[in-house]
Amino acid sequence: MDAYVHASPEVQLLARKIDLPARFLRFEITDLTRQNLKAVQPILHEHLNGLSARFYEFLRRFPEADRIFQSHDSEVIRQHLQRHWMRVLQGHYDDEYVISALTIGYAHYKAHVSPHMYMAGYNYFLSSFLQVITTDYRGSDFVAATGSVSKVILFDMSITLTAFMVSALQGEPRE
Repeated sequence: MDAYVHASPEVQLLARKIDLPARFLRFEITDLTRQNLKAVQPILHEHLNGLSARFYEFLRRFPEADRIFQSHDSEVIRQHLQRHWMRVLQGHYDDEYVISALTIGYAHYKAHVSPHMYMAGYNYFLSSFLQVITTDYRGSDFVAATGSVSKVILFDMSITLTAFMVSALQGEPRE
């Protein structure tokens, strides 16, 4: 199925401009990165539900985030969040992934999530994933595992924030 079929026109246009091979080079996403992700996926997936629940507890401490959750179904949002992180941690990045990541960026922009709050969310998951690896990973190359997770989280943030920044620069209306 063509990943572009169900995407909004702005997402379709921006997705066609994303040069994945160039981003892979910039973020050093390689076959070895993907192998390292495969090694840590089971433990990260095992903890994802708990991390997601604590993430929303963390966010609700901030009036900006709490206000957004009052107008959205937090269970649906949590399910989308978990699906997105599982996809990121699989290490398979194609047009479908790009469309999904850009759609997420647009949704956060339109919901009035500030860039610093958005990046705080990435910080929460990056530090949480690294904490899980630190305590639970028994693989042979701890440094490579933590480096690979860091790379793909920052890579993902670069895609989602592209939509965020383009929307802001173009003065697109928010909800």
